[in-house]
Amino acid sequence: MKISVIYVSQTGRTEEAAEYIQDGILARYPFAQVKLMNVREEEADLDFLAQSEAVIFGSPVYFSSMSWELKKWFDHSFRIDLKGKLGAAFVTAQSPTGGVDTAIMEILRHMLVKGMLIFSGMGESAAHKFQIGAIGIGKEVEKFAGQFEEFGENVAQTTIKLFEK
Repeated sequence: MKISVIYVSQTGRTEEAAEYIQDGILARYPFAQVKLMNVREEEADLDFLAQSEAVIFGSPVYFSSMSWELKKWFDHSFRIDLKGKLGAAFVTAQSPTGGVDTAIMEILRHMLVKGMLIFSGMGESAAHKFQIGAIGIGKEVEKFAGQFEEFGENVAQTTIKLFEK
């Protein structure tokens, strides 16, 4: 199983969240191949992405939206076939009222246009109900480490259910 995590990080908080997601996937599914790709650093591995069954997108919240770099990536990735892949989203923000829901919804809309299967990240546990994606608030993303790890684990679990034969 291959899972790509495509994100934008300016201050390092979204990258930290992506690392927690990766940790959550690998803790439960050590056989999984997970690649973190920072759009800002032009780290997109298109071959790995093409082979991935799932793609998780992450962004800091800017003016109640995803970052312009991730929007640009979506706009310029028309040749990248994401149809049928499982997609999930996460964001980091300074405030819970700063547009986290609208930013995630914008990412989800772009995934839908790409023909992806959208997943909220909700798993079997009642502890965390990811209604539309995972969210980290404030400067201390490590406070949300468990949530991001569970989110990653849930995405991997659903990927296996959908794609493993």
